Amino acid sequence: MLGACTLWQQAQRASARSATWQWWMRRWATGLLHSFGVEQLVAGPPPEPAAGARLVVANHRSPLDIPLILSHFGGCVLSRSDLADWPLLGLAARRADTIFVDRDNPHSGMRAIREIRRRLRAGRTVVAFPEGSTFEGDEVRPFRGGILPAVSGLSVEIVPVGIAYTPGVEFGDETFPEHLRRIGSRRRTIAALCFGTPSQHARFSRSDLDGLHRSVQELVHRARDLHTSPNYAP
Repeated sequence: MLGACTLWQQAQRASARSATWQWWMRRWATGLLHSFGVEQLVAGPPPEPAAGARLVVANHRSPLDIPLILSHFGGCVLSRSDLADWPLLGLAARRADTIFVDRDNPHSGMRAIREIRRRLRAGRTVVAFPEGSTFEGDEVRPFRGGILPAVSGLSVEIVPVGIAYTPGVEFGDETFPEHLRRIGSRRRTIAALCFGTPSQHARFSRSDLDGLHRSVQELVHRARDLHTSPNYAP
């Protein structure tokens, strides 16, 4: 798919190549989820395509979060720096204009903030996982404050998303290849997503960040409820 996309882009005008990449990337993400046996439960339709800058914020439990969000929203992702070297996802992440950040390096964090602002100013969609790492369970850990300077003074639509998996999917004390093998050996994996109401912000404050955290936590609980819904037969 990557090769076909590259050939298609080369045959297009430069102004159309970004939209072509987004079209292919969303389908690649969908195909990747299918290849790993991921089935989605979705609460309500996702928001309409963004008219301008959009920041999608979700809890973080597995590398599967990335193709899950991209399959619905497209855009570019803020991700851990070592993702660039991971098999399969690493190549796609570099081509997808991923913003890589080393959470323990303040200089890397500042570069990431500048890159987020540059993309939002250009009216693009950015996907972020403000917990800063993957965690087990449905408790949403405190959000890191990097979002504040990243969106300060910009007019941005912010969309909260809650994700809840069947138990055992979380990326914990294992290497990425081990995680891939473990997830790939499962007959199927259920991923529930709950999309929140988009909100437009011209100025984003600390209280807004706290409210965003509460929104994501509520959406995670609603996503978990989808697993036990009478409309879902496991």
